[in-house]
Parts: sequence; structure tokens; C-alpha cells
Amino acid sequence: MENNEIFRKNTVSTLLHQIIPYFFILFLLVPSTIRSANFGTDTAEYLKINPEAGPAGMGEAYTAIAEGTNALQYNPAGLAIMDKGELTATELFWFNSIYMTHLAFGYPLDYGFGVGGSLLWISSGSFDSTGGAAAPVSMEDGVINIGVGKSIGENIHLGLSLHGLYEHFSAGPSLSVSSMGFSTDAGAVFYLGSRNLTLGLTAKNMGILFGNLDPLPMEAAIGLGYRLYNGSFDFLNVALDFSKVINTDNFFAALGAEVYVFQAVALRFGLRYNNALGMDRVSFSNIQNMLIFSAGAGININDTFTVDYSYTPMGDLGQIQRITLKIKFGDSWYERKMAEKNVKIEPKAIEIPEVNVAGGEIKNVSFKPNVPQENVKEWTLAIKTSDGKIVKSFSGVGEVPKTLNWDGTDAYGRISKSDVNYVFDFKAKNDAGQTIKTIGQIVQAKQFDYMHEEDKKFTPLKGGEMLVAPVTLLVSSDAEERKSVPFVMVNKDIKQVKNWDFAIYDGNGALLKKFSGGDMIPSYLVWDGKDSYGNYVKDLKSCKYVLDLTGVDGKKAEIKDRQVMRDPFVISVGSRKLKMAQRIYFENNLYAINPQMMPRLDSIAADISGYSNVQIYIQGHSSSEGDTAYNIKLSQDRAKSVLRYLVEKHRISPLSITTVGYGANIPIDKGTTEDAKMRNRRVEIIIIGEKE
Repeated sequence: MENNEIFRKNTVSTLLHQIIPYFFILFLLVPSTIRSANFGTDTAEYLKINPEAGPAGMGEAYTAIAEGTNALQYNPAGLAIMDKGELTATELFWFNSIYMTHLAFGYPLDYGFGVGGSLLWISSGSFDSTGGAAAPVSMEDGVINIGVGKSIGENIHLGLSLHGLYEHFSAGPSLSVSSMGFSTDAGAVFYLGSRNLTLGLTAKNMGILFGNLDPLPMEAAIGLGYRLYNGSFDFLNVALDFSKVINTDNFFAALGAEVYVFQAVALRFGLRYNNALGMDRVSFSNIQNMLIFSAGAGININDTFTVDYSYTPMGDLGQIQRITLKIKFGDSWYERKMAEKNVKIEPKAIEIPEVNVAGGEIKNVSFKPNVPQENVKEWTLAIKTSDGKIVKSFSGVGEVPKTLNWDGTDAYGRISKSDVNYVFDFKAKNDAGQTIKTIGQIVQAKQFDYMHEEDKKFTPLKGGEMLVAPVTLLVSSDAEERKSVPFVMVNKDIKQVKNWDFAIYDGNGALLKKFSGGDMIPSYLVWDGKDSYGNYVKDLKSCKYVLDLTGVDGKKAEIKDRQVMRDPFVISVGSRKLKMAQRIYFENNLYAINPQMMPRLDSIAADISGYSNVQIYIQGHSSSEGDTAYNIKLSQDRAKSVLRYLVEKHRISPLSITTVGYGANIPIDKGTTEDAKMRNRRVEIIIIGEKE
């Protein structure tokens, strides 16, 4: 059941991740000239108010800081940055038995991906609209709202919400009208440099509606917000909003502030300007009449249970008072992300397991945790396949058992085969919120010959050899720079050079590029990898060079039939040497160092200790599965894992190490077999220094 549920959630999550940006773009392409169909009555228009007490206390200045269930009313992009699950209930108190009930739910399915829904019901009861003999009037409004939000990277958040609308108007037996319709909102929130400063944009109330009364107002809004955080808790919010109803002259401006005292008591203030409150001429007193002041307060208990209250005077329409109850549940996605980011890799937090395999099946795997038991708050142990799928998981609160046993079965009770690569992921969190983590191999299904390959060393010939050192190729992350080839020229045959010619040929002997000069040969020459027509040469390894030297005494020397690229190699330039170390290989989707590779890394560390003035370049690579951003991140993590191993175990100075991740951009095997892919899941280490 666990795997089915994981598969179902992953499938739905992936599908929604893919379609949300396209829905949002499609919505923005709808011309602003489209008008909503007629819907509602003049009397009912003022009943369509935003429900929750928190935003109301801030004058509804919430376009840029909407988050959680309130995003369904103000900006659906706020669903993307929802941190915890939320359940919200609001009741509104007004005059003449008018009441409003609002229920909402929001849940973040993943970091940067949230969904929500709400139900809003407004009823005026029955009242005398004229004070005369006319029949009493009653009105009811209902809105069902569903929304979804998706983050694009760290700084862009998009959202879309759909509304089902219902309205009933009655003025006695002779007049009873019901209308229904659908509308949609779209929004975006942008982090301006950090998550503290945000810009919000929304377009509201567009869609297909049915009715023949008043037009439903289309609205465009822009907002700017500033927040201060303590972890995931925002204890200060300041926001400024401007909005315009497209099909009327109605516009609004709002300014609001919210502050939490000791993260327990909230104080809110807001000021909202509405040019539709009516006036014959502009004067200071009239402007005062168009400014609506609001205030509110709230009590917060452990960022789990909140009670909010707001007060908004509406002049002749009376005072609106709201009470909102909010329950938050689940872990904070932000704090979970920070914990993962700051997690400490502790190779010995759990010992490498003892594995019992019989008849091609895993019978038992025994783990022995090695963590300070008195400080453990919670722990998890996940058994995964090498591509990251969870086979079985164990978890607990407090002390970790002295021994953890996996019987080799998955969540369905099926016995796992030993011809599959399995890994374990162990995490332990202490009372201070610090997390240590160990990732390791359980079963290595297949040994690959290339894992034991010895890298060949190339030592330049003595005398007039010209050496090729593609240093830029080794350390640059820029695709164009990687195509350049620096040449280091060493000349001992001609003491005084009169002129020289340096030509590069392709594998068929055709001239690609030629360099010439007189007086002296340069010690360093860079070929940009292009032929004489300015086109990049695709196959550098097949190219060869010829260097012709002529001395002032008429003596000539020629170096020819030398390959441009040698890989791997050792190169001498004066007293400095450049060496390509043995490759370190990784399992699919993993960046933890395979125990099989540790002796190789120990040997490389011992080699590094034999250099002075050393520079170490660690390059991470991946196979082609997954998207570009994921592979770049994975390759960077692999390089950093090697860096940590060299620094923490062998005390190599991190100041001498540079890491870079290329993703799948530089494969050493372009095949599509599993062996080819595994060959590309690697880290390459380049050592430059003086041999002691």
C-alpha cells in the first residue's frame, strides 16, 4: 500500500507540476477586453467581501504576502509558498442578520507546490429594503473555490484558482432569480532578492458566467510586501496594494501592518482607500470619508492553533467583525529544507550493515546505529533502490534501537532480490534541531571492470617535446571555454629561433588552423578550437599538430604526428606537474561515496600529500537521466562529497580545492547501455603542484 500511495502521489504531483505553468500562461493570454457575463445584483455586490480576519485587519493589503488558505481569495500563487497544512473557519458578523461562513483547506504536497479549496456562504436573511409595503428582500451567495500553486525555481511562484459561483435573489413570490457561473483568478509572487521582499500580481474574476444581471467585476492588482522571519515564522509583515476594477472606474489602495509579540499575540492595522464611496467634489473631508480604517488582533499557540479577530467600520453600512480559527498541521517545509541543507554527513552514524544473502535473495540486513542516544529526538531509516524509490522505511521517536533489522521484504512483503542495488538513508535529529545523516550501499549487485581500471600515465619525452595541457578544458564550467586548448611549448633543440610555424590538422590530414611567428617561440599558445572558417572542431582527439622551427643558424627542427589530446596524462611544465587521478564512480541518483571507492580516494589523498603548492580540481559528472538542473545539482553534490572526504578524513586544506559540477554535459561514454551510464556517473580529480 505504501508504494502504491507513493506512486499515486508522485504521479499526480508530476502531472500538476507540468500543467500549472501552461494554465497560467494560457490565462494571461486571454485578452483583457473580455467581459464577464452579467451576474449578481447591485445590493449583493457589497456582500462579496474577502472573509479571513487576518488579512481584513491589515486593510486587505495581501496581494504580495498571501500564503496558505488566504491565497485562495487574494493571490493563488501564495499556495506555492504555503509552509504547512491549514484548516480555516471564519464567521462574519454584520447588521440585520447578515452572516457569512467560510471554510478553507490548504496543503503543500511538496516544497514549492501546494493546493487548496474553500467554501464561502453569505446570506442576508430577510429584510425590508424600502421601509414601505414592498415585499421583504433576501439574498444568498455561495462560492466554491479550488486552487493550485507552483514555484518555478526559488524566486518565481505562480498560481491558478477556479471558482464556482451561485446567487439567489428573492423579493417576494413574484420575483425570485437564481444565477450560476464560473470564474478564474491567476497570480504570481516574485522574491526580490530574498524571501523577505516580495512583489505580487493578480488578475481576478474572469471566466464563463451565466445570468442576466450585473457584470462581475474583473480586477487587476499589484502589491509589495516586506516580511521578517524567525525560521519559518513571519513575525512582521508590511504590505502595500493597488487594484483596479477593469470594467468600472473603481480602484483601491491599501496599506497594512502586522506584528507578533513573542510569536504569541498578533496586532494588525490597515488603511484602505476606495474611490467608489461617493462624493460630488474632492475635498480633504471627502478623502477622509473614503478611507476605511481596520484593525485586528490574534492569539497564536505554537504556530499550530490561531484565533484571529478583525474590526472594519463601514460608515452607514455598520461595522464588520470577523473571527477566524486556523489550525496548522504537518512539518514545516522550510525548516525541513534548512535541516536538509545544514545536515551533517556522518559516515559512522550507522555502521555499514551486515548482509545475509542466500539463493539470490536478501534474507536479513542488520544495522547498528552509532549516535548519542540521550540527545536523539527522532530518527528514520529508509531502504531505497539506487534510483531513489523507497522499498521500506523505519522511524521512531527518542532512542534508536541498538540493532535495526531489515528482513529483505518490501512494503508488500515481497522478498528483495540480491541482483538489485539497494542503499540505506539514515537520519537522526537531536533536541537542538541538528540532523546527522549517513547514506551507504547495502548490496552491490554487479562489479564493473572499469571500477578497477588503472589510469595510464603519460610522461613527456625528453628533449624538444611540445606538451599539450588542456587546463581550461579540465576546470571551466563554460561550454565554449571547454573547447579551447592551451599549448605549452618547450624547445631545447633550437637555441635562437628565427621563425616558427605551428599547424593543426584533422584526422584526415586536412589543415584546420595555422599559427606563425618570428624571433622566439611563445611559451604558451591557446587554440580556440575553431578552424580557419570559425567553426568549432568536434573531434579534438583525432587532431594532430606539426611544429616547424628554424634557427638563425639555419638549423631546423620538426615535431609532428602528435595528438592534440591525451587523456589521461601527466604533464611537466618546469617544476610543476599536472596529473589526472583515478576516477571515482557513483551509483544512480546518489552522491554518497561508495565504500568500494574509498580505498581509491585514500590512495589519491596519499598522492596529494606528496605535492607542495598544490591545487586540486574536483569535477562532478552524471549520466543523462533526469533534467538538466537535477543533473547539475547531483554532479555538484558528488564533487562536494569527495571534497568532504578529503578534508574530513585526510585533513587536506579546503582552500586548495575547487569543485565544479558539469551534469551530463561531458560524457566519457555516449552509449545508452547501463554500463555506459554508470561510467558517466563519476568524479574526476586533477592535481597540479610541485612534486616533493
